Amino acid sequence: MINKKTILLLLLSFAGISSLFAQKLTVKVNNIKPVSGNLMVGVFNDETGFPDTYYKGENIKITGAVMIVTFTDLPKGKYALSVYQDLNKNGQLDKNIFGIPKEKYGFSNKTNKPDYKESVFDFNSDLTVNITLK
Repeated sequence: MINKKTILLLLLSFAGISSLFAQKLTVKVNNIKPVSGNLMVGVFNDETGFPDTYYKGENIKITGAVMIVTFTDLPKGKYALSVYQDLNKNGQLDKNIFGIPKEKYGFSNKTNKPDYKESVFDFNSDLTVNITLK
């Protein structure tokens, strides 16, 4: 018969094992000017929906010219990042009539265009990725 202590030990063991497979991804975003609006950071684990429909994302108020956003419990794998400064806080990257962004943006691997294959990186342990908004 299994008692409460045994169940608790099993649960703690599983929690410890799962933490061995999850890492922390830190995204450092530079060149935020003006210091206003929101910062949208999207983490993508496949090409589908890149750069708009993310796997995990954060939408936070901008408080400085450099912002740091941390994602925890990410499993090892391949990821890409998309970041933009939402100046008018409407939840989207505004573009002009020609499709050119009117708000600052950036991608992982210093890519200048929304291309998943060029933005993808290996994530095998805790990692900091720097993105400079353009």
